[in-house]
Amino acid sequence: MKKVLIFLAVVCLTILTTGVYAQETCKVLLPQISDSYTGSCKNGLADGKGEAFGTDQYKGEFKKGLPEGQGVYIWQSGEKYEGSWKKGVRDGNGRYTFKSAGKDTVMAGIWKEDKYIGEKAVAPYVILYKNSITRVSCVKSGDLPNYVVYKFSRAGGSADDINELLLTGSTGDESISSNFIGFEQVTFPFEGKIKFIAPNALRTATMSCELRYQINEPGAWTVTIFY
Repeated sequence: MKKVLIFLAVVCLTILTTGVYAQETCKVLLPQISDSYTGSCKNGLADGKGEAFGTDQYKGEFKKGLPEGQGVYIWQSGEKYEGSWKKGVRDGNGRYTFKSAGKDTVMAGIWKEDKYIGEKAVAPYVILYKNSITRVSCVKSGDLPNYVVYKFSRAGGSADDINELLLTGSTGDESISSNFIGFEQVTFPFEGKIKFIAPNALRTATMSCELRYQINEPGAWTVTIFY
């Protein structure tokens, strides 16, 4: 019996020691709240629900050592943000409270990469008008460089039967070559217009095709036109 009690005591001590050690080595990667942390941990990083303190404080969800998900962040100055986080910055729907000219001020709405977008989310792109075009696909392939390139498709394949091509863009440099049709060095939001002539599906007549659209989110965009 004595041996059993000693064994249980050793096991309990091991569990407690392991738990304390794991908690002490659980890191928060945001310097302003990295002094102390209490909460869930994964691979040595804050992951799950927890609370972190430093010059500022945060209580909420973490992922890979950074605030991600829902949480409340309070700055040393007293400013406060309640809402959605992604990779350690405000991203999504949230409410930011601060003082301006000595008065309490609130900014509520959508945040993107720590910047306030507005009360409503802005769509990455909007199709404003299309004529004799069956479908449009706008795909972002990266954040840089900033360009808009056009592709044309008919019957599931690339098309080379377009004529009288006319491009218009609100910003950027128009470029037309064998492997690039579109605009380079674009500043967003970008409003584009494209017109061309092409045979109809039966190739019995020609049709005038037109597309007008706006892309709001910076990046490298491919606009595929199906007609």
